[in-house]
Amino acid sequence: MSLTIRVPEPLARQLQSRAEAEKVAVDELAARLLAAGMQNPLDLEQWTAANQRRVALIEKRFRGGLTDSEQEELQHLQELADRQLEELDTLMLKDVADMEAAAQRVLGAVE
Repeated sequence: MSLTIRVPEPLARQLQSRAEAEKVAVDELAARLLAAGMQNPLDLEQWTAANQRRVALIEKRFRGGLTDSEQEELQHLQELADRQLEELDTLMLKDVADMEAAAQRVLGAVE
């Protein structure tokens, strides 16, 4: 399915710049970011509250156990945490790869 989305010019420039930096097509990057956003729909405040509840349920599980409904809630919150952190992992791995490439260029220039 094809869909046209209009974005403000500053955002379009940011998207273009990032796509060039990652050496991918703009539509590929936009689709990836949109997919990540759909998987991680929580803003910081919502994520903080959900994560605090997740931690409270984990602590309760170790103190004496959870009800079936609490166990299901914890499972859902854990899946949400995994998705929230997956994008961060991807970005961090890209940063590491960029640093390795920069180090290789520096080492190659020294030799």
